[in-house]
Amino acid sequence: MSLADTRMIGVSINNLTGITGHSYGLDEMVRAAREAESLGFDGVWVHDAPFGRRTMASYDSVSILAAIAGCTTILKLCTGILQPHLRNPVALALSWATLHGLSGGRAIMGVGTGAGKGTLVNRQYEALAALRHKADLDPSAIYHDRGRLFVECLEIMNRLWREDKISHHGEFFQFDEVTLGEARPATPPPTLMGSGIYVPKEYGGPAHHLWSKENAGRFLLGRYKRIVNLSDGWLANHTTPQEYDDSWARIEAYAAQRAPGKKYAKAYNCFVNVNDDRDVARNEAADFLNKWHTMIADDVVDRWVVAGPANEVAAQLREYQARGITIFQLVVASPDQFGQMRRIGEEVLPVLT
Repeated sequence: MSLADTRMIGVSINNLTGITGHSYGLDEMVRAAREAESLGFDGVWVHDAPFGRRTMASYDSVSILAAIAGCTTILKLCTGILQPHLRNPVALALSWATLHGLSGGRAIMGVGTGAGKGTLVNRQYEALAALRHKADLDPSAIYHDRGRLFVECLEIMNRLWREDKISHHGEFFQFDEVTLGEARPATPPPTLMGSGIYVPKEYGGPAHHLWSKENAGRFLLGRYKRIVNLSDGWLANHTTPQEYDDSWARIEAYAAQRAPGKKYAKAYNCFVNVNDDRDVARNEAADFLNKWHTMIADDVVDRWVVAGPANEVAAQLREYQARGITIFQLVVASPDQFGQMRRIGEEVLPVLT
């Protein structure tokens, strides 16, 4: 079955410290995955924030998913999103291929270039500069070139998963005759690519580097051709249903030229809070988002959050299902991670198609 034919409603389990008022340990994340499987979720997602500030640093996502693979049987194991360009792509290709094999092919790598503010991004790229072959490389220059670095990392991983032995001489990496050997998977692991962001009406938030008067209040699809060239589907957020349709039409038109006959998966990410009081749900979700990203404007919250009574949450998600979206990353937008996961699983999942 291709990724495009996969139906997967998954829930994020919290591997970020500090944003809920409680530091979730490894045992709690494994417990959350087991509970997600028992509640009927099709998959779990883990986040990726390496080298970040103390309240946002995460455990290694690949290692967590490997642990979850050993104690679950049917859950898809997903990253949302993983930043391959903050790692060595050869090492990441090997560890992900190992996870893919351990899990019986249940791993889905969600990737993206990431977004963030100030010190968080600076620390990430300073740490990355320490791993580069050019010791004098400026971290800010790496951040400026992150799109090309991201592409090169994916090109390397895709080749290592598909070819027996490769040599590569690119802008950022140079090596000869590297192979994954017995770890090379019989079927390449599927990938989803995050692309696009809503730029708030006022300056600030995770889209600060894209803000301008011309972009303000608009959803920008971004480098969507990378989705077709390097992945198996689009993982979107911030879009209205109509914007999703409009953006998908552009992706589909390019795919018809570049990869005729290949089907691409349609996926969506949102923050969810279920409460019979709509205002309580929305306010708690907004507070959670602000602890996560900081400076999240109301218009961003309105696009990123699905909150309210269970029937209203389900109705909003069904609008995206009606667009052919079959893969969901539902992020629990509450300090009560386990309680909210149970409410979503027991009250929302049963009424989704």
